[in-house]
Amino acid sequence: MKLRINRDGERSFFAETAALWPWVLVFIAWCLIVVASSTNQLYWIDHTYLLGTSHLSWLAACLAFLASWQLMTVAMMLPSTFSMFSRITVSSLTRGSLWIVQVMFLLAYAAVWTIFALVAFVSDTLLHQVVKQWFWLYSHSWLIGMTLLVIAGCFQFSPLKRWCLQRCGNPSSLCTLDDQQTIRSAGYLGWRYGWFCLGSCWALMFVLFSLGGKSLLSMALLAVVVLVEKEIPGYRYIRSAIGVALLLAAVWWAFAGL
Repeated sequence: MKLRINRDGERSFFAETAALWPWVLVFIAWCLIVVASSTNQLYWIDHTYLLGTSHLSWLAACLAFLASWQLMTVAMMLPSTFSMFSRITVSSLTRGSLWIVQVMFLLAYAAVWTIFALVAFVSDTLLHQVVKQWFWLYSHSWLIGMTLLVIAGCFQFSPLKRWCLQRCGNPSSLCTLDDQQTIRSAGYLGWRYGWFCLGSCWALMFVLFSLGGKSLLSMALLAVVVLVEKEIPGYRYIRSAIGVALLLAAVWWAFAGL
């Protein structure tokens, strides 16, 4: 019995240690973002700069944005995956492919957010074309930011938001992980988990996207909001409070634009 307890303790310690290394990635990502912000280099994640004053071709601007987006994904979204990541680590301790399983999960998760970034960049390109050809919208461009804030605020109260948040905030609701977990299924789980997280956070990310992604305070605030929504049991009240704050921000944005 004592031997079994010792082995369980060693297993738990190793699981906790093996699940900590992504925090190193998060720390490095935030260090790079802070350095980029302090040296005025965050324009590489500013879609307005890339599409306008950078003079890059559309493809080059898109690739630069998608590359920069990986840094944002690690910094803002990766911390909110650690409950699921720890579960995968524990289930894979008896397998020799532990690290590969972890990496496959993270790569599949990042792929979902890369798809979102691509859709957002293409949508913004089309929006820029509409604004250029429609003078009224050009002279009332504040309506775009206000509309995104209203959409994000209303989405906080939607059943879809609640359902996606319940799924990505409760790892056990997605699947039961056991010793049969494989590298392939880890990738599928990361892909599936990523879509639930995207379903929960897409409106908030569009608000950040509309700001150009160059506000360090906005990035940090969004990272905290995403993490708190998933990890704090009273997320319903937090979700509602965030929705109210977004709607109030939309009112302020409207008055500032008038």
